[in-house]
Amino acid sequence: MEGKEKSKSQHHHEVVIDVEEVKKNFILGSRVIQALKDVSLQVRSTDFLVVFGPSGCGKSTLLNIILGLDKPTKGKIKVRGTDVYSLDEDQRAAFRAKKMGMIHQMPYWIKSLNAIENIALPLVVEGGREEKAMQEARKTMQELGIINLASQIPTQLSGGEQQKVGLARALVSDPWILLADEPTGNLDSKSGNEIMELFKLLNQKYKRTIILVTHNEEYWSWGTRRVEMKDGGIVKDTKP
Repeated sequence: MEGKEKSKSQHHHEVVIDVEEVKKNFILGSRVIQALKDVSLQVRSTDFLVVFGPSGCGKSTLLNIILGLDKPTKGKIKVRGTDVYSLDEDQRAAFRAKKMGMIHQMPYWIKSLNAIENIALPLVVEGGREEKAMQEARKTMQELGIINLASQIPTQLSGGEQQKVGLARALVSDPWILLADEPTGNLDSKSGNEIMELFKLLNQKYKRTIILVTHNEEYWSWGTRRVEMKDGGIVKDTKP
């Protein structure tokens, strides 16, 4: 997880994600729903950014647009200088697989594989050798302190343990940027705090850029920066 690209490119306050005047409209019947209204945001390499706001404020839409999953109606997204939507769909998928790790509220598992095999899978899908993939998966589990779960079947683990395995799976391909959508949404507060501790470790020790979306005020203070969204716009941008 040392990040092969780190040394030459991770300048201290370099902008790694640049969202320029992004609008996103959805058409529902005869109505136009404005999910995002002229959102501009610059995320720096050192940021652990907590994006906070009520359901339906546009925070998940923003995440999907940054990931290259949902083309904006207007505006531009640059990730590490690459204009994401100038790439075609296959190029975007490849770009996403290498540069970004994604953690969802509900991890999806291949039920016939144990935890370490589920973690190794993204590398195998990308064309890696199986034994090398398993090695990387083991290393990632050790760094997160969950190697004891290696041979467990993920669906039989607790919610908190599943989320840690999900985090390991997002990290295994050594992405620069981690995006998390309500990763603690289904967890009790003890498990939620353990997950937040891991994000903090990844940001501070392993120098990952993190964007975490939540509607839970308890997690405001964990990040290095907080953006508040309401009705499709950013209403506040604070560093705690």
